[in-house]
Amino acid sequence: MEYILGVDGGATKTTAVIAEAGGKKIADSVSSASNFLSVGVDNAINNLNSAVFGALEKAGIGKDIIFESSCFGFAGFNVPDDLNTYRKIVENEKLKKHLRTSKTLICNDTRIGLEAGSSAENKIIIIAGTGSNCFGINDRGEQAGSTGWDYILADEGSGYSVSVKALRAVMRAYDGRGKKTMLTDKILGELGFKEAIEIVNWTYGKPFSKKRIGQFSEVVCRCAYREDEICIKILHQEAMESVLSVETVAGKLGLLDKRTDLVFVGGLFKCEKYFKDVVTEELESRFDNINFKPLIEKPVSGAVKLAIDNL
Repeated sequence: MEYILGVDGGATKTTAVIAEAGGKKIADSVSSASNFLSVGVDNAINNLNSAVFGALEKAGIGKDIIFESSCFGFAGFNVPDDLNTYRKIVENEKLKKHLRTSKTLICNDTRIGLEAGSSAENKIIIIAGTGSNCFGINDRGEQAGSTGWDYILADEGSGYSVSVKALRAVMRAYDGRGKKTMLTDKILGELGFKEAIEIVNWTYGKPFSKKRIGQFSEVVCRCAYREDEICIKILHQEAMESVLSVETVAGKLGLLDKRTDLVFVGGLFKCEKYFKDVVTEELESRFDNINFKPLIEKPVSGAVKLAIDNL
């Protein structure tokens, strides 16, 4: 029996799935993050091994197995140099003996998410979670991306970006530089603070955490539904950034006038009226043949699919 391995290595958790070559799932296991930018290389190795060997233990197919093909989709795989780091993580002393190097694919997690979401020849994925990313493939196999350069260089259209603007709006209102917003009371309530000035030490007084800073997008959405002008404006700005990313990738791939699946994923899309609907309406006005598809399958299923294709 031939077995393949698919892994989704995220910034919060790592999921490993073992399947037969025909695609039938045998076992899976979940561990902590394997994005080295979030947890460091050593922790990434340990967490990756925990997920893979946890799945092997559940599968009960022997400790000496060699996977005929494997695919690892990692968050934080943004530039070519990252491949060297992730290759070191994947080909660690414990795991490498179970892999066929020539049949081991390492890619960004947007790639496996796209495969999980669509089987079309022309397809794009737009991610609007804590972070943002956009990636696409056309019928000639060409690939292109936009944004996804993380919180300093490019994370527009993300929960992090929404949250930063929300925190700034609170401080602008506190100073008198900006309009009053119900965000002040809501965010202070979330943090257990009494005064806006307390946000300063909270923001700068701890080691930076993108997830911690980016936790307020749901608050912004709730306030938008209560017709807070500042929140509606923030969400509209971020929605238009997502539109721009999709339009940019489509332009690079020559998909502006072709039938294209758009897979969308991330918590911001749960804010339907003020984010999702803005994105879809804007894209429908710019594309004649766009097909919106929420990501229903788990991204790791895309890793399994790519590993099978790589056999």
